[in-house]
Amino acid sequence: MEYFSLLSDGFLRVMRPDLLLIMLAAIPFGLIFGLVPGLSGLTALAILLPFIYGMQPLPGLALLLSAHAVIYTGGSVSAIILGIPGSPPNAATVLDGFPMARQGRGGEAMGAALASSGLGGIFGVLVLVAILPILEPIVLLFGSPETFFLALMGVAFIAVVGEGPMQKGLIAGALGIFLALFGYQSVTGVPRFWLGSDYLLDGFRIIPLALGLFAIPELIALSAKGRSVAHDSDESRITFAQVMEGVRQVFRHPLLFFKSSAIGAVVGVVPGVGGETSPFVAYAAAKQTSKHPELFGKGSIEGVIAPESSNNAKEGGALVPTLAFGIPGSTGMALLLGGFLILGLEPGPEFLKEHMDLGVGLAMVVAISNLLAAAVMILLARYIAQITHLKGHILAPLLLAIVVLGTFASKQNPLDVVYVFIFGALGYALKELNYSRAALILGFVLTNAIESSLHISLRSYGWSFWLRPVSLIIIALLALGILWPVIKRRLGARKGGAS
Repeated sequence: MEYFSLLSDGFLRVMRPDLLLIMLAAIPFGLIFGLVPGLSGLTALAILLPFIYGMQPLPGLALLLSAHAVIYTGGSVSAIILGIPGSPPNAATVLDGFPMARQGRGGEAMGAALASSGLGGIFGVLVLVAILPILEPIVLLFGSPETFFLALMGVAFIAVVGEGPMQKGLIAGALGIFLALFGYQSVTGVPRFWLGSDYLLDGFRIIPLALGLFAIPELIALSAKGRSVAHDSDESRITFAQVMEGVRQVFRHPLLFFKSSAIGAVVGVVPGVGGETSPFVAYAAAKQTSKHPELFGKGSIEGVIAPESSNNAKEGGALVPTLAFGIPGSTGMALLLGGFLILGLEPGPEFLKEHMDLGVGLAMVVAISNLLAAAVMILLARYIAQITHLKGHILAPLLLAIVVLGTFASKQNPLDVVYVFIFGALGYALKELNYSRAALILGFVLTNAIESSLHISLRSYGWSFWLRPVSLIIIALLALGILWPVIKRRLGARKGGAS
């Protein structure tokens, strides 16, 4: 009963007029930073951090968390209508969202993405609220061996998320792993493949890589064809009814939504696996279990619902290790941790004992922010989507300027702009040769988790690290994920033979 009292108190604290005004001011800020390619959630949080000096803990953290919670909601819109992910985790949404926009179904895709994002964010919060009282033993179950096998599971999905054949997906994923090896090794600190360049000592950055792979090839295609993203027919005009049809599609796929949201929440709980991972894992899982896997990559609504449900659900999960141990569950949570320190708070086991009401309040902030952002974007979707009807020779230069400015703004390093064009050439080649750009991104973001967790596991447990109970469960799930397509084909053949 005491915990339920804390829940109601946390909800009432967040519903104060001053806190709602802070959230309403932060949400458009986060949406814009998500919508504009390159202006990531990290940039938004970095800009807002100085403004929380002198604020009370809950209002200050609500300002940061409200902006951060809706970044990927805004990023899904640019991923769908332009084929350019607003943030790296939105890259999975491009795979089916952009083909839907080119088919004149952009409104349906946007409605599904926005509803999935909003509801997924609430699902992640429900997971957080449910496990707050038993947080410590759950997080302690995941050590470096479990992180290693979870990351391996993500690598196993590389071949599934690809646009092309499985072999090409694996090759692209291996290339992503190779690119992630540049710079200092995370455990030993030894520099690798840096070629005498100070820039490469820190390795390649995710924003130039993601924008280069996805933005530049689409801008080249827009310029070459000269036509708009959507076909210039009356049927392709986005209406509010089309957006609402996309919203209804989420409720027609409840199992897909809950499964994808659960994947996001679980991956978010585990520090080190990375926020960019969960949308691809959810996408791969959706493709494996879909009745129509052949439609994925060609405009499947399931390929939009799965990554977007996972995307926002992972933020509720990422709050778990942040609050319980002071270990950020994602890169965005690392900056949020800085906000805690600015406000004189130190997350950890003692924090939950002394400030459980604040933890519950932050969970409510995430839920309300997601709901408000989804509602606002659904209402404005038909107006935002008009950009898809601008001619390519007008739209491409404007988007190129935004991509360049967004890339430069992320780290204020001119070499990032150079590399966005280098990776753009690579992305164009991969697209033309039918290699999976999504698999490359997934391999890139998982490499650090695989390498560092394997290193720590071997030092701590030796080669027996894989015999831990949770590791064995993850290995079993990994084997099932790899063998599922074969099992599904055999079951289908048996059914066909019986009929």
